Amino acid sequence: MRTLADYDWLPDHQLHVVPTLAHVDQLIADVTRIIHDYTDQGPLTLTEVVHGDRAHVEVTAIAPIPELMPRLVADALTQLRAALEHTLYAEVEHLLKRPLTDQEARTIEMPACPDQARFDTWLAHGRRRQLPPLAAGAVLAERIRGLQPFQRRDVDDHPLRLLAEHTNLAKHRTPAVAATRLGAVYPDRQHPDLTVALPLTLNPQPGHGLPLQPGDVLASGPRNTRIELSILPPVCLQRPHTGVWNIALKELGYLEDWVRTTAIPILITGSRQNTPLPPQLDITIGHSDLRRALLSAGTMPAVQRGDLSIQATVARRDLPEILSMPQVGADPQTITTWVSSLDDATVVSTVGRIALVNSDLKALLHYLGELCAEAYAFQSQVRGKE
Repeated sequence: MRTLADYDWLPDHQLHVVPTLAHVDQLIADVTRIIHDYTDQGPLTLTEVVHGDRAHVEVTAIAPIPELMPRLVADALTQLRAALEHTLYAEVEHLLKRPLTDQEARTIEMPACPDQARFDTWLAHGRRRQLPPLAAGAVLAERIRGLQPFQRRDVDDHPLRLLAEHTNLAKHRTPAVAATRLGAVYPDRQHPDLTVALPLTLNPQPGHGLPLQPGDVLASGPRNTRIELSILPPVCLQRPHTGVWNIALKELGYLEDWVRTTAIPILITGSRQNTPLPPQLDITIGHSDLRRALLSAGTMPAVQRGDLSIQATVARRDLPEILSMPQVGADPQTITTWVSSLDDATVVSTVGRIALVNSDLKALLHYLGELCAEAYAFQSQVRGKE
C-alpha cells in the first residue's frame, strides 16, 4: 500500500509534472490501441510465387499506417520533453525564490549535449551563467550534468539524446517517421529445406534494412510442401540521428520510463531512489488534492498495459478450448462467459499457471478442474441475480 509519505520527495512546486506524465501515458495508450488494431487486421498482403521446385512467400502490399499514429507519437514525445523542461524551470524559480524575468526564462532549457565541452558552453551562455542555480558546480547544474548523453559511451542511444532528436524532428521537420518492418517469421513446424527471412537480411543498407517493401521474400520452401507461418510485422520508428529503426512501443516505453523514474527524480532530489511517480492518473476530472490523488493512480505504464491486453486476448481465446477438452469436458459457453468476467492480469496469470503444471498430467487436470468449478460457481451466481 502506498502512503502520502512515499511521495514526500515531490515538493508542492513540482506537483504540476504529475498530470503532464498522466497526459503522456494516455497518449501512449492511444498509440498502443491504434498499433494493436493495425497489426490485428493483418497489414501484409502475401502471395506464393513458384520458381522451379521452390515456392516463395512474397510481400505484395503493406497496409498504410494510420496517419494519427505518428502524430500521437510526436505529441507524447513532445510532452515528455515538456515535463523535463517544466520541472527544470520550476526548480530554478524555487531555488531563486523569485519569478524569472522574461530574458532569464528564455535561457531555461534541458540540454542534451554529446560531449562535456558543449555542456560547459551551455552553462557559460549569457544570462544563464548569471543564475546561481545554473552556475558551474551548483547542485542543480551538476544534476543536469549527470543526465547528459556524454555520461554514457553509447551517446546516440542515451534517452535524453533520443528524446531531443525525436522532438526536434517533430517540431521542425515532420511527424515521427514510422514504418512496418519484419519482426520475425515462425514456421509452425520445422522443415530442413525451409528458409525464413531475418529482419536484417532485407535490404541491409544502413537505415533502410528494416521496413518491409513489396517484393520482399519472407520464406522459401519446397514447392509441394505446405507449412503454416506466423509472421510478426511490428510498427517501428526511425531514430532521426542514426537512421536506426526501433519498435515504436518499445521506444515510447523506454523514454517514458526514463523521464518518469530517472530524469525527473534526479532533477528534483539528485537521486532516482524514490517511489516512482505513478503514470496513470485520470486527468479528465479535477483533483482538489493532487497529492492525495497519487494514491489512487495506476502504477502500470500504458505500454505494459498494452502488452498485458494482448496476452489476455490470446488467453481468453485459449482458455475455453483448453477447458472443453475431452479430459475436462467443460461447457465452452460457460467458460467463455466466466473468462470474459476476469481482468487481464487474472486471465494471463491463469494461463501462465496452466503452462507451469503442464508437464504433470495429474496436477494439470486437478488445476483445470478447479478452474471449471470456479466457472460454474460464477454461472450460478449470475443466474441467481437474474
